[in-house]
Amino acid sequence: MRPLALLLLAVTAGTTAADLPARRGTIRVEANGFEAREADIAAVCLSAVGELQRFCPELPTENVVIIRGTKGPITLFQRNDRREVVVRLDTHKTFWSQYAYQVAHEFGHVHCGFQPGPTHNQWFEESVCETASLFCLRAMAKTWASKPPYPNWASYAPALGKYAGDVIAKRTYKDEFTSKGLARFYRDHEAEFRANATERELNGAIALALLPYLEEKPERWAAFRWLNATARPDNEPFAAYLRRWEANTPAGHQETVRGMRKLFGL
Repeated sequence: MRPLALLLLAVTAGTTAADLPARRGTIRVEANGFEAREADIAAVCLSAVGELQRFCPELPTENVVIIRGTKGPITLFQRNDRREVVVRLDTHKTFWSQYAYQVAHEFGHVHCGFQPGPTHNQWFEESVCETASLFCLRAMAKTWASKPPYPNWASYAPALGKYAGDVIAKRTYKDEFTSKGLARFYRDHEAEFRANATERELNGAIALALLPYLEEKPERWAAFRWLNATARPDNEPFAAYLRRWEANTPAGHQETVRGMRKLFGL
């Protein structure tokens, strides 16, 4: 199986992949079970991942394989025999917005240097990954309008943006978050966050705050590469978690973390 990046360049010359920075890792797709062409899945996934990677060209990337799952999308901690990170996507056929949404979330974990450990603050990484999904879909909607993976896919660009907009509009806690702001919303739901890292509606509310912060300066994405640079202590307070992240982050990216602490009132 050839790396996704090479495959895409071979079949879609002159498209967005050619504009991406060279990557150190590779991505490949095992199309079995998706009921879609491997090249098309590759095109969508590389486009989504590229919207993050273009702002972090100096950072190392992992070797990743994308396979079909049926129990929800997930990034596995255990690598396969080829030492690749295994990403399962639970979608199929030509639901390209759903592919993009899921792969961006899972690559958010890869970008954050995901690690097993205590889960008291894992909700934050999950919220970051939810933000990545929305960020990539909205960015893809702009990119595909002029440089889609295939010329005849340009008309699909508005659907990518609409998918993100629909997700935002349907969030259960949207009104509460809007009225309270991030700092108070977090304080009011802190116990729920720490008890359940994957309460998607709560994660989605946090993403409403992180999205404009990261869209304002997309290069801020680079700081998340150090989110899991050191092991998470058990029962670590969230404020200490953010300070540890800041301490692990190179000086050139620490301002991003300080801005994040300010958003949370910490």
